[in-house]
Amino acid sequence: MTLIQMSQCRLERSAQTVCNNRNQNVAVEFGKSLFEMKPNCVVFSKASYLLDSTNPDYILPVAKVEFDDQLKQWRLSIYQENSASLWDAYPPLPTSTDLAQIMKMIEEDPSDDFW
Repeated sequence: MTLIQMSQCRLERSAQTVCNNRNQNVAVEFGKSLFEMKPNCVVFSKASYLLDSTNPDYILPVAKVEFDDQLKQWRLSIYQENSASLWDAYPPLPTSTDLAQIMKMIEEDPSDDFW
């Protein structure tokens, strides 16, 4: 899976926006959103804090967005600790040609699957 530079920048900007929006609207005791750019994908994580702490107690991966070069679609995966692959397709929206649609799904989290 290769991702051209422009798409990589767009993915990073979108991930930053998702995390900024979630972190502005959620109290720190409910965890903070983080993201990490990896080759051809972004991994979202949730950082949980103890009371009166500035450092996270633990950080868990929650979602991954990557571009499937063969399908020419964005793939959304959810972290599954008990799964053999650790990452499973997210059933409500496993793939889409629209990156904004996938990012909106992560940000809004209508099923409380991510955050």
